[in-house]
Amino acid sequence: MKIIVVGAGRVGFVAAKTLSESHDVLVIENDPEIADTVKNRLNVSVLNANGANPSSLKKSFQEHQPSMIISTISKDDTNLFICMMAKRYKPDIITIASVTDPDYIVETSAEGVPGIDIIISPEMITADKMFRLCTVENAIDYENLTSFDIKVAVMNVPDTSPLLGKVVLNLVKDDLTIFAAKHDDVLTFQVDTVEIHAGDSLYVMGTEESIERFNDDLGVETTIRDIVILGGTIVGRRLAMLLAQDKRKRFVRLFEKNLERSREISKLGGFVTVGGDYTDPDIQRSEGIFKSDCMVSVSGQDDTNLLMCMTAHRNNTAKVVSRYFKKEYMDIFSFDGLQTIVGFDRIVSNEIGKCVMSESKILLRMRDQEEILFIHDVNKYSKLQDRYYGDIKVPERIRIVAIWREGQIIYPKLHTFFREGDKVLVFTNFTRDKELARIFGRNYITEG
Repeated sequence: MKIIVVGAGRVGFVAAKTLSESHDVLVIENDPEIADTVKNRLNVSVLNANGANPSSLKKSFQEHQPSMIISTISKDDTNLFICMMAKRYKPDIITIASVTDPDYIVETSAEGVPGIDIIISPEMITADKMFRLCTVENAIDYENLTSFDIKVAVMNVPDTSPLLGKVVLNLVKDDLTIFAAKHDDVLTFQVDTVEIHAGDSLYVMGTEESIERFNDDLGVETTIRDIVILGGTIVGRRLAMLLAQDKRKRFVRLFEKNLERSREISKLGGFVTVGGDYTDPDIQRSEGIFKSDCMVSVSGQDDTNLLMCMTAHRNNTAKVVSRYFKKEYMDIFSFDGLQTIVGFDRIVSNEIGKCVMSESKILLRMRDQEEILFIHDVNKYSKLQDRYYGDIKVPERIRIVAIWREGQIIYPKLHTFFREGDKVLVFTNFTRDKELARIFGRNYITEG
């Protein structure tokens, strides 16, 4: 597919990088230095021009003939304008706008309003993800697979869990499956006979209710009731509002350094807003920031988030959640034992991937970028068609997780029979095409 990405900032660069792996991408960037950086680092074409200029946009359409345009510049209203202009030049083009301010999330073509087909908001998605990480105590990762109405979570096993010593197979329910487990940084895919140990990470798929139930079954060492949010960013405000509206009553405090902004945020209601420099040790002590059940750092600066999380970790805060922008910070967070972190690059990569899913079929990338969940369509080219699950020899680093059939999720058992039309969800970190093709067929990731 030929795709135009307008803007190469935080969102645009990750979008272009993600798409360039399997698509023909043209990046339009107004800043000559950023344009040069993109040209040198990514396998994409680059046009140094103003993507909001109708003349430049029309010319790029004539030369590139795109099937999709993604506008990701820093001004939300301009992104909406670019998408609407794109429809004028090519009515059947797929238009995607990235927005930051929730006020700019408008109706899309799916809701009967022509002009913009898809709106993505990394800030809103980050806040929604953090809400789950705050409310599901044992979760260190949480994903929402909206197209299949299912959730995926990575759950840490507490030291005092009543499930210690249990075998994974005995914990699987009709509405929940455990499809992988990590012990001492070793990821195991065929987990049915694996025994659960303290500190293990379990990869779980199920309904929202079943994951919450499994969280309780694992045992909750500290029930999260007192939550501190550091940073009155869009993510911070959205998260505070979600927590305030949750069915479970919690004490939520949002700290913002800018006093004028904190006064504006306080008008939202439902949670306590504190104006002050939360990096100041005196405020930290007087407000008991690190004595909370969960501290979430969502400032716009990676170094500030890292500093606050490290300090909370040293002060034994029960749960610490943070975001980061620059990919290199992931290793720094992990090195310091901070597991519950949300990467901006992964949020954008997964959302962009979903937008072109009919082409790539990669549903999402997990915590490790090499860990992917993809869709395999069972058709005449598939080696799964008309076979039983128990008859298929699946290598260690590949797991058939679930089947989407007639609007329902099925977790396969030995007697499960694969039918034409099934969509099979597969989890793997094995990227050798020949091995995947041997199991599923030549077109193991079916192109749309």
